[in-house]
Amino acid sequence: MTLLSLALQSVVARPRSWVVALLALGTALVLTLGFALVAGIAEGTQRSVIESGAGHFLVYNAQSTETPVVVTGPAGAPVLMPLPHYPTTEARVRETPGVRDVVPLEVGMAVTFRGNYLDEKLSTARAVARQDASSERDARLARLATDLERTLREVARDADQGAEAFLSADEAQVDRRALDEAMTPAFWERFKAQPLEVLEYLENHVARQVGEGESIDIEYLGSDLEQFARAFPRFELVTGSLPPPGQRGLLLGHGLYEQRFKLPVAARLDELKAELDRGGLLAEDERLRTLVERAVAELPDLLARLDMERSDAAVAVLAQRLGHPGDAEALWREFLTLDDANFAERHKVFYGELAPLLPLYRVKPGDTVVLKGMDSLVNGVPLKVWGTYRFRGLGGDASRVNTLSLMDLVSARYLSGRLSPEMVEEAKRDAQALGLEFLAEAEVDVLKPATVVEVESPLKPTTEVFEFTRARAWPESFTEAELREGSVLQAAVMVAPDADPRAVADALVQRTASAPAPLKTVDWEAAGGFISGVVGMTHVVLFALSAMLCLFVVLVSAGTLLLLAQERVGEVGTMRAVGMQRREVFASLLAEGVLLGGMGAGVGLSLAVALLLGTMANGISVTNESLQFFMGGPVLMPRFSVGQGLGVWLGVVAVVVAASLVPAWRGSAVTPAVAMQKRED
Repeated sequence: MTLLSLALQSVVARPRSWVVALLALGTALVLTLGFALVAGIAEGTQRSVIESGAGHFLVYNAQSTETPVVVTGPAGAPVLMPLPHYPTTEARVRETPGVRDVVPLEVGMAVTFRGNYLDEKLSTARAVARQDASSERDARLARLATDLERTLREVARDADQGAEAFLSADEAQVDRRALDEAMTPAFWERFKAQPLEVLEYLENHVARQVGEGESIDIEYLGSDLEQFARAFPRFELVTGSLPPPGQRGLLLGHGLYEQRFKLPVAARLDELKAELDRGGLLAEDERLRTLVERAVAELPDLLARLDMERSDAAVAVLAQRLGHPGDAEALWREFLTLDDANFAERHKVFYGELAPLLPLYRVKPGDTVVLKGMDSLVNGVPLKVWGTYRFRGLGGDASRVNTLSLMDLVSARYLSGRLSPEMVEEAKRDAQALGLEFLAEAEVDVLKPATVVEVESPLKPTTEVFEFTRARAWPESFTEAELREGSVLQAAVMVAPDADPRAVADALVQRTASAPAPLKTVDWEAAGGFISGVVGMTHVVLFALSAMLCLFVVLVSAGTLLLLAQERVGEVGTMRAVGMQRREVFASLLAEGVLLGGMGAGVGLSLAVALLLGTMANGISVTNESLQFFMGGPVLMPRFSVGQGLGVWLGVVAVVVAASLVPAWRGSAVTPAVAMQKRED
């Protein structure tokens, strides 16, 4: 008590020592706020990952050498051993206390190809040709034929297109003759009589001469879509609908839909609007002006994809809005010459009057896309696009999770290269017919669906007429048994609100340890892949900043206290002369450090708590959509706990005490004679 009293008197008498307390105050304030914000980010990211498909943890086959994820990184989807019979796995998981729901998942990458502009024009003409015969249909078909003829003349001007389409010399000659034929009046007379046959001829021999179009990568989650929508409350449809029960189908992530399936000119205008809404100015930002230039550069693609009818209608709108007539390209270029003064009005005109005339999206709900698995030999799988979806409140179209697409589990299994139970039975029958022993159940998944392999074979003259059985079309529906039976790569598990996810996962692993297919689990952080790594990065950054801040406090505090100790040599000599031992002097000087650090850290901690409860009680608004996923939504809620505050206080005091050790040691090492001499001097 005496030492503490001496320390308090010394602190009050020497205002310069308060610098140490101020340093402790600032450090405690910064660290408390920093840990509260990082805890809020960790909780927000955890909530986002759990509610966007990962669940509290994922279960998978323990024999797998890689671990499952929901959001893949640059290496693509992990290679996992399938869980051979999902109903058995599901029953084991549901029997575990604390499990609320289990959702089967397949994660994979597929690619689809987008046709070129001539494909789209032929598709439009084909749709009109298939309408019931009428004078109106014939008149519209004639206008489209005129537009096609004009487009083909432009194609014919480029004699090198065949080389770009990677055709052999013979194929290039055949296609060139087809293009020449399309330039003749007789060809278009034939179009009037047989429009569908002529359009097919153009598609097979002419369309590929203008390029192969564009491929689009689609990262997908395969699941029971009805169960997925129920299990994850942030799921919301943006356009279209869920596939009806038993129907194959695809829901595109709305972020992917806006980024890759939208007309490039419109996508650039969207980017510009988002930047200008955030306060950017075209006059001051070179990057924004580059976006304008990119929009203009996409103009040839836009014009090529417009048929004559829509092009004329767009020209009429542009002429009216710009106040003078002109050809299509000149008017579009003038319209897309944007600045801060005209952007808002032209953006409004674009979406209000021009967009309805444009093929704004390359794929619409109801269309069918053909997907090819990127890691399998499976031929293209046609799937109907039922709509688009996103996870509500997780960053809008800029969020990584909103670029994930969803498809039915049966199609996902097939894309991964695994067989359906029906195919396995067919393979068994074939094996029995050939007198072969079929694979063991655990090895069935090594079988791959049949695929088409192109090989060259010498032509052999023959008069034999081959009969081919009619191939079965890709079915649009599946049975409940096809959906539920069969294998699955992983499953997301949601636990009850009062259950500990880690304890439930441990219990599940123990219960299945002796099963034929033992299970392993990964928590939300591993399941989130690289986007969960942001949490670890924020912790690393925070600890690095904390270490640098503490080092600064140690150096400045030690220097300050050492200077004060030198000034107090005479005082120390007096204390030693009246009988105080060296260790008591050391303890007295050290107590000053504890007092300064404790008071400063306490005040800093109190200020931080006041700020958190006062100005941040309702959270911090996050307007940047790309950050909202990591905040768990549009508001970041800092998290503070008593244990966290106590840890900060003890840490700061420890740092100040560490800074006081050397000054206290050197101050107490002075002998009474030297100290008294110093005082007399």
